[in-house]
Amino acid sequence: MEIPDGEATMRAIGGRSRRDALKRIAFAAGGATLFASAGTAAKVRSGSRRSITDLRQALGGVHNFMITPFRPNYDLDAEGLRKNVAYHAAGTTENMTIVVGGGLGELFSLDLKEHKAMVTAAVEAARGRMPVVAGAGGGYRLALRMARTAEETGADALLLFSPPYGSESAEGAYQYFRAVASSVRIGIIAFPHGKDDFWPDVLRRLVSVPNVIGFKNGGMELGRSLGSLVPDRLLWVAEGEKPALDAFPAGARAFSSPVAAFVPEACLEFWKRGVAGDQQGMREVLRTRIEPILQVRSVKPHYGISGLKVALEALGRAGGPVRPPGTQVLSEDRAAIGEIARKHSETALISR
Repeated sequence: MEIPDGEATMRAIGGRSRRDALKRIAFAAGGATLFASAGTAAKVRSGSRRSITDLRQALGGVHNFMITPFRPNYDLDAEGLRKNVAYHAAGTTENMTIVVGGGLGELFSLDLKEHKAMVTAAVEAARGRMPVVAGAGGGYRLALRMARTAEETGADALLLFSPPYGSESAEGAYQYFRAVASSVRIGIIAFPHGKDDFWPDVLRRLVSVPNVIGFKNGGMELGRSLGSLVPDRLLWVAEGEKPALDAFPAGARAFSSPVAAFVPEACLEFWKRGVAGDQQGMREVLRTRIEPILQVRSVKPHYGISGLKVALEALGRAGGPVRPPGTQVLSEDRAAIGEIARKHSETALISR
């Protein structure tokens, strides 16, 4: 697929000039943001309203990874996503971040038009009450396009995936992340993949890019190896609840959750125990309030995403199928997943 350049993109926006288009985007999202660079804040044209300094603080907490709803024909259900995010915007929002287009959000099944519609729906539904992080990745030019679109649409930050086929060297990985991060002014959370031992060096170098504010990682060695950079300069987002048990004592200040859509209060309590150094309390919250709802993902193998979607549908929210090559929930398993969701979810049954 050929990825057109930025000028072609702006020409496609109804013939408006680039400047006019950005003004419209900024107005729709509530104005410009402040961008801190080398300790100096400067106003920039962006939908996000948070400065980089404020954003690093705001992203501490629970990262609520949202699924991307699809219709039965696999079309994007942007309105369904809007309603799913609005549900959270109407509740407890402090220390809660909405993440769209992550792995759970089937990022790599989306085209560029769908990616923009997804981010737009999330930003509008969040209403500025919670930060919105948008996934971006793929080939070099595709990642650039996703990053710029997310910024123009009003996302606060990007979850920037590693190149899909890995990096041959530390220099290659650094140049990829640096180039994409430097193309925008919103925050960047790097998401290193693979077991290469060069990631600590890559992240140390990326600290020189002002809007690289954190990284997401499920292991321990990467975070520990960065020393005082965590949490003083880089926000460590632990990948899931169980890794967070060890990551928080080592400096993590946020964690991603696949089930915050069902048990947001439990996830917030888990996070509060973590930043307070109460590891035993974390384990208790995980065992009694979070692990029961995690069962929706393990009724059968490969239900990691599709199980979540069926569970959301059981609560009256948008889910739909997973796109190929994902595994659909079998009809005979839907009732069991729905029962788990209704029994263990904190969130109310709603009518769509």
